Amino acid sequence: MRAAATGSSARKNRQPVIAAPPQTESPANNPQPRSEPERRTLVLTAFPAEADAVLARTTLDPDPSVVVDGRHFYLGELGGKKVVVAMTGIGMVNATNTTQAAFDHFTPDTGIAIGAVVFVGVAGGSGRTSIGAVAVPARWTSDDGQTWHPVDAGMLAAANSLTVDLKGSGGMVDPAIACGLLNSILRIDLRRTPQLFTGGDGSSDDNNNGTAFPTVPLGGWVFGPQPLRAPDFSPLFTGNFFQAIGPFLAKGLIGNITGYLASSIPPVDAVDQETAAAQQVADSYGVPFLGIRGISDGPGDPLRLPGIPFLQFFVYGQIAADNAATVAEAFLQTWAPASAA
Repeated sequence: MRAAATGSSARKNRQPVIAAPPQTESPANNPQPRSEPERRTLVLTAFPAEADAVLARTTLDPDPSVVVDGRHFYLGELGGKKVVVAMTGIGMVNATNTTQAAFDHFTPDTGIAIGAVVFVGVAGGSGRTSIGAVAVPARWTSDDGQTWHPVDAGMLAAANSLTVDLKGSGGMVDPAIACGLLNSILRIDLRRTPQLFTGGDGSSDDNNNGTAFPTVPLGGWVFGPQPLRAPDFSPLFTGNFFQAIGPFLAKGLIGNITGYLASSIPPVDAVDQETAAAQQVADSYGVPFLGIRGISDGPGDPLRLPGIPFLQFFVYGQIAADNAATVAEAFLQTWAPASAA
């Protein structure tokens, strides 16, 4: 309209019209369409050995590490899919907080969006599942079965189509810290071939009384604050230890002692301390979710170990973590998400 008014005034005064230079609108006035963010699958684990088993199968990006409020996320490719790998820490609070941190950070503004969530780790088993097996439950509960939340149907169908070779023998210690000689000595043989079970139920809970379980500086392959294969691994990293140790000692320690002494395994395929918590966050964003859990304790113990809390876990946890990561990689190779991941 300004150009038309200028032309009219020029004709009235019989003056030559000088063409104005073309106007370039500012980006604020003429916003460019934002390119679609790269959609990646968030692959969660709870403790270092689980994360190391996943990272061992992941091709990391050239600049893979992203740190959000002290939480470390690793960008790479697993099973042909772009992924963000993270270690949540043990327990429901840690799983909730890390999953939420991922959704808060990875938004279109960062160029990456979370397109799906897969939790990969170990669990207690019962019923159909025995030590070394891998369970991919169809639904999860966090309140002892009062309510159930189904996983994504398409992801479950992809898992149900898998044919995988699971390990029946292996070392007891995370290969990231154990030398070859140690792994050859501390070796377990289940004397059978573990199976993959899809469908059924999974249950998550902990005895931390609403507190975050603290990581332990230099805590190794179970309690450490960082995957041992992490590209930014530092022995000085303390994780959430100093923030979490006080509340945990005040509220969570006694709950763990009394809870484990009186605990019984629910009759479900997988029992853990994180999956259902992460699922609730994913569900709140309408993002597809799947849990994959290798069985580290329960029936099928060839050594017939006594029922001391955690004893089976420390003996069979590495085999279970490796088998769960194997299934996760095979799943991502097979699964075709609704939109590109």
